[in-house]
Amino acid sequence: MIRIVVVEDEALVKRGLILTTDWLKFDCEVVGEASNGLEGIETIAKIKPDIVITDVRMPGLDGIEMIEQVKAEGNKPEFIIISGYSEFEYARQAVKLGVRDFLIKPIEDEDLEQALRNTCDAVRDKQRISKIQDKMNDISDSRVMLFKEYMLDEKKEDDYVVRAVKHISLNYQKEISVKSVADSLFISESYLSRLFKNKVGQTFGDYLTYYRIKKACELLKKPDGKIYEVANYIGYKDQRYFSMIFKKLVGVTPKEFREKLD
Repeated sequence: MIRIVVVEDEALVKRGLILTTDWLKFDCEVVGEASNGLEGIETIAKIKPDIVITDVRMPGLDGIEMIEQVKAEGNKPEFIIISGYSEFEYARQAVKLGVRDFLIKPIEDEDLEQALRNTCDAVRDKQRISKIQDKMNDISDSRVMLFKEYMLDEKKEDDYVVRAVKHISLNYQKEISVKSVADSLFISESYLSRLFKNKVGQTFGDYLTYYRIKKACELLKKPDGKIYEVANYIGYKDQRYFSMIFKKLVGVTPKEFREKLD
């Protein structure tokens, strides 16, 4: 439910707005009300609504001043202003403050519904972005970001693990496996698997997956290139499978990862 606070000094207008509007139609509920700007600030700070519908002309503190203070205190609901005064200055200030809509009394039902529809869409967009941001904040602790590439010691070219890791870095875009790498090194698959796990701390398959997804994160930071192209580039021919692995290791889908970077 989208939470709404109504701030209006005219009792009849306020009651009429609250009681006659079909809030459920927009998946909304009125969770608070106030009779002037000062009460509005207190109510908004306490309830933290998603949308505030406020009159402009009110005793003590008008709607514009209330919005300025609310924003200064860090609360960021969407605002719809209603007024009996169709003055340009109010509209100009409202736009400057990022008010979502400006309605003139007497309010037409169609105008209110359109304002609610647009504002609710904006709230849902903010909520979606907020969820992505929360996930992205956790990415620094995600498994793929904690993945560290095995440090190659070029002096140990005869080391099978060093050669296997180097093979991954040069061929991760191709179809490779512990068996194909073991064959190229002329050793058994089981022997390489055991050596790799003991030295690297991960299985060959896990290391290859983490390496590929880390590369995918680097590629997704670039604006050009489609997600399926990134998947193909790092060795995944099935985009759906790539997206599933990416979300498992990073915590968000490739699309969400890229959206957060925009």
